[in-house]
Amino acid sequence: MAMADHWRGDEELLAELGEALRTAREVPARFVEAGKAAFSWRDLDAELATLSYDSVTAGRSTEVRADSAPLRALTFSGRDFTIELEVGSGDLHGQVVPAQPGELDVETRDGTVMTVPVDEVGWFVVRPKPAGRFRLRLRVGTGHIVLTDWTAV
Repeated sequence: MAMADHWRGDEELLAELGEALRTAREVPARFVEAGKAAFSWRDLDAELATLSYDSVTAGRSTEVRADSAPLRALTFSGRDFTIELEVGSGDLHGQVVPAQPGELDVETRDGTVMTVPVDEVGWFVVRPKPAGRFRLRLRVGTGHIVLTDWTAV
């Protein structure tokens, strides 16, 4: 193989590597957002609560019901706690089960956090209702922390 052919092969290889790096740098914005969300609020001791009930999708049939409920109900279930939500026109009403006082953070995708008190019977109100996707972080008096899935209402 002549030296000129060898260099040409190296140049082609470098061009292909350069293209691969450029392509790797072009990560879609939604992937970047998902990655950042996965690392925000990471807390090794937190219990994860997943959406276990949504009145919008529960018992859905092909028929359209005229008497559909005016409120949406959501339940997030974890190992030790359940967070129940009722979605009103401008707010969220909820209860922590079993009832314990604490604080509830409502985090939106843009990083805004609103903290509301949870009373001794587990009741709380989030006003105004979050716009877009959000998740909840519950901290109770025992130091227990519960994080919910991201959701939208």
